[in-house]
Amino acid sequence: MKYLKESLVLNMLNRITAQILSFTLLFPATVFAQEVEEPKFTNLKQGECAPFDGTLFNPPATAQLITENRYAMTECDLRVEYEIKKTQAEMNLQIETLQISWEALSEKHNLLMDIKNNEINTYREMALDQPNKNNHWWLAGGVVVGIGLSLGTFYAATEISK
Repeated sequence: MKYLKESLVLNMLNRITAQILSFTLLFPATVFAQEVEEPKFTNLKQGECAPFDGTLFNPPATAQLITENRYAMTECDLRVEYEIKKTQAEMNLQIETLQISWEALSEKHNLLMDIKNNEINTYREMALDQPNKNNHWWLAGGVVVGIGLSLGTFYAATEISK
């Protein structure tokens, strides 16, 4: 769905771009151009047809100062907006990457826990199905070995003391 929306937006942008280019070819900017006076300014001293010291600007120079200020403010706002959107996009990418990583690790954990629990249940069933029927032999062998070791230690201790 996301790719379909992007495709539609790109298609619309292509159409708008084609219309703008067609308009510029039909009506070039020189058609609307006017002969503009060069921006000029001069410094005045008090008494030179001015009530105070200052700088005199002709109308094109004044317009240029005003538009440069507005242009600089707009450019600054656009740059800030661009950087904010860029940072937001990077952060969203990191968040999505971490979310996907977390989901993958969670799934891996769940699978490992299922495998572990299945193994434990299998071993438990094996132990309950086949109980050790030779317990009495292990007990007897342990008693015999214990008595033998005790007698051997006693014999060794009495021989050493002689």
